This record gives sequence, C-alpha cells and structure tokens, in this order.
Amino acid sequence: MTNLVLVVVCLLAGVLARQSGRLPEATPVVATRVVIHIALPALTLVTIHGLRLASEQWLELGIALATPLLIFLVALVVLLGAGRALGWPREITACLLLTTGLANTSFVGFPLIEALYGREGLARAVLVDQGQFLVLTTLGMVAASAGRGEGRPSLRALGRQLLLFPPFLAFVLAIALRPVALPSLVSSVLDKLALLVVPLALFAVGWQLRVDRQGLAEHARPLAIGLSVRLVLAPLVVYLIVQRALGVTGLVGDVAVAEAAMAPMITGALLAMESGLAPRLATAMVGVGVPLSLFTVPAWAWLLR
Repeated sequence: MTNLVLVVVCLLAGVLARQSGRLPEATPVVATRVVIHIALPALTLVTIHGLRLASEQWLELGIALATPLLIFLVALVVLLGAGRALGWPREITACLLLTTGLANTSFVGFPLIEALYGREGLARAVLVDQGQFLVLTTLGMVAASAGRGEGRPSLRALGRQLLLFPPFLAFVLAIALRPVALPSLVSSVLDKLALLVVPLALFAVGWQLRVDRQGLAEHARPLAIGLSVRLVLAPLVVYLIVQRALGVTGLVGDVAVAEAAMAPMITGALLAMESGLAPRLATAMVGVGVPLSLFTVPAWAWLLR
C-alpha cells in the first residue's frame, strides 16, 4: 500500500510543480535524463546481475523479452483493420501504433510492479523493459517513418540508437559480469542510485500529464479504441498465450501480464508528436492512459491472484 501511495504522490508532485510555475520548464527533461543516464542503468545493472535463473527458467526469460514484440504485432493487426474500416488517415494509425503498441514499462511500470510484486517482480520487469526498448528502436522507428510517408530507417541508424541507450548497455554489462561478484561498495552505490528511478520518473511523468480537451473531442473514437487495446486487449492476449497456452504462471507470468497492461509509452507519444503524427491524439493517449492505468493495472493484478 505504501508503494502505491508513493506512486500517486510522485505523480501529483510533478503535476503541482508544473502548475506552480516555480520550476523551469526544462525540469522534466533534466529529471528524465538523470533517470535514463544514471538511475535506470544502475537499477538494470544491480537487478540483472543479481538475478539467478535455473536452467528450466530460460523459457521464462524468453517470454519476458518477447511479450513486447507480441503486443506490438497484435496492435498492428488490430489498428490496421480498424483504420481501414473507419477510414483513418495514415497519421492516426501510426500515432496509435506508437502509443498502443508500446507500453510504459519503465517510468510507470517499474514503480507499479515494485508496489504490486516487490523487488523480485521488479527484476522481471527490467527484463520486459529491455524487450520493449528493442521494439521501440526497431519497429517503433519503422512505424514513425511509415507514418511520415518516408522509407524505412537504415539498420546502421537503428543499431546506433540501440547501442547508445544507457540502460541497454547496463543490461549487456550485467550479463557479462554475472560470473563475477560485485564488490559490496559498488552494489551499495548502485542500490542507492536505483532508488532515484521511482520518484524522478514519476515526477517527470506527472509534469508532462496534460488532458487536451480539444484532442479528446477531435479523436474520441481512435482514443477509445487505442486505450481499449492498450489497457485491456494487450494484457488479455499475453495472459491467454503466456499463462493459459504456455503454462507460465507465478511471478514471471503475472509480471508479463501486468507490464502488458501498462499505460502508453511516453517516449512513443513524443516520437509521434515530433513526427507530426496526430500530436493531439498522442497527448490524449498519455494524458488519459496514465491515470487510468493506476486503476487497471492493480485490477489485473487482483484478477490474476
């Protein structure tokens, strides 16, 4: 309960800080950079390095990494069908794919997973987030280019974005260092830095939360369909495939479903806005989706018990 209260408090702190006008407009940018370049790599390194998987659990590792790809492909099929049936322009479909096919598995996901499943669940969530980032830097970039009417980005550009992302580098380093015990001082420092993820990430998310009434009115149907896919269909598909078909239950299966139920990824929404892909819809997806997920994700966790 304490961790869930912390999630709400940090989000509200970001909202109130923006409304007060006492902090510079660059505040969420700085907070986000601290998370991405310092806190999140520290969290990734210390959790993945300390994660111990028995031989029979490598299937679970593969599931954690593959579920983001599964969700993106499901969203692609549903949204292409809806777009053709409802006559959406290419920009609407691409925007929804970037916000529906990509979940907020880290900035909102990590705090909620830790609140619901503890540190052990958080370690699994870090694995899911690596798969999510791979989808963002490959299929997400392709979707943005297609929405703009451009050709596919080069493999070199995609590879550069992947290799320069600090949490991914920390993930690779953690895997490489698994046979080696980290000095207690290093582990202690990493643990302290990792604690910054929750307050700073949620503060930055709260700052950027805006409900665009014009966007709500203009894109009511795409918004409703996008959030239904993001918050309901995506976790349902993961549950049916991972837990029912493959029989992977327990912590790994529950975390996979909960991460699939997260709100739209803010980075995906920003990519849509920067690409000129229905920016009002992108803002509405995040502005409505994040608050809704504070109720829907715990609801999914309760249903899985």
